[in-house]
Amino acid sequence: MSVSYLAGYLLCAIIFFILGKYLHRRKVERQAIAGSREIHTQLEKKSLQAQEAGDRILATLGSMAEGVLIVDAQGKMLLLNAALEQALGLKKSLSQNAYFWEIFRDSEVNEMIEACLRERVVVRKEHSVLLSEKTFEIQVSPIVGAANFLGAVAVFHDVTLLKELERVRTEFVANVSHELKTPLTSILGYVETLKEGAIDDKQNRINFLTIIEEHAKKLSELVEDLLLLSSIESGANSLRIQSVDFQGLLDRVMGYLDFKIRDKKIRFEIQITPKPLLIKADTALFERVISNLLDNAIKYSPTGGKVTVRASVNADQAEIEFIDEGAGIAQVELPRIFERFYRVDKSRSRESGGAGLGLSIAKHIVESHQGKIEVESTLQKGSKFRVRLQYNP
Repeated sequence: MSVSYLAGYLLCAIIFFILGKYLHRRKVERQAIAGSREIHTQLEKKSLQAQEAGDRILATLGSMAEGVLIVDAQGKMLLLNAALEQALGLKKSLSQNAYFWEIFRDSEVNEMIEACLRERVVVRKEHSVLLSEKTFEIQVSPIVGAANFLGAVAVFHDVTLLKELERVRTEFVANVSHELKTPLTSILGYVETLKEGAIDDKQNRINFLTIIEEHAKKLSELVEDLLLLSSIESGANSLRIQSVDFQGLLDRVMGYLDFKIRDKKIRFEIQITPKPLLIKADTALFERVISNLLDNAIKYSPTGGKVTVRASVNADQAEIEFIDEGAGIAQVELPRIFERFYRVDKSRSRESGGAGLGLSIAKHIVESHQGKIEVESTLQKGSKFRVRLQYNP
């Protein structure tokens, strides 16, 4: 073998060796680039998933009925959802990069958040937030990550309506107890008097028995009113809707109240247009509405006073007004006038036998007919009760 041949052979071997190394390196580089792209794709995918999860969490917090506040470990606000913003009249724009004590002006709320951040424990409290006229059940909980403390989340659950219902229930129980106790005490007193010998007193026993009968009737009326209210509120009292002539209902009710009308020498002015004015109503129930409103007008009118009843048609509704010239109702009393057992003049109502249920019953009956009842009143000038109900042309 010649030297030139050997040199050529070695040169080819070296070229092939270098080319092989180059190709291998290119293959490794291509694999590395492909791996890098795959890693980049995976990272982008993970980042997108994390963003979507975050958006879902923010959307969930934003749509919650409860107010939510999130702060970091230093007390800087991270999130204020729409429910809390609206409930407390806060502005989300002012909360950015702000500390919670700069936004909340209620010291008790601030103390709860501070206690949670400081002691890293759950803090709960029912509290009427300053200036909001709302009562909340507030829970502030620590947020703990895998290795460190991240901050706190405060949840505000509005219990204003529940507290109001609790107040109404408590007042209802107290009022029912009082309304039952008064006639029962009187009945028991006269029964005891009769048992002790007055039953043989011919002159007084009839008088005692008459008083017992009157109080028993009051108890019976009270129980009937409560049962009627309960059946209307529960929907158990199915309405028998029919076309009814308002004039006929009014005449019948005025016949029932004729003794009271003559006793107080009440003058009536009746204005009904058109005639007949037909309404869609349950005859028996709407008769009760007219009776309650007329009875009130007579009761609180001065002797010889005038009561006006107007009925007309406005669009597709019948509009009926009961107007008296009595002492009127103070503006502060008007929002509560339709509450059960509520009396404007408590002494006069009891003297006249009223339990404070008439207007509440009227309101519930009208609303069960998909109607509306309103009141306008001026002290020393009188009151106007307006009922709107479906007209049947």
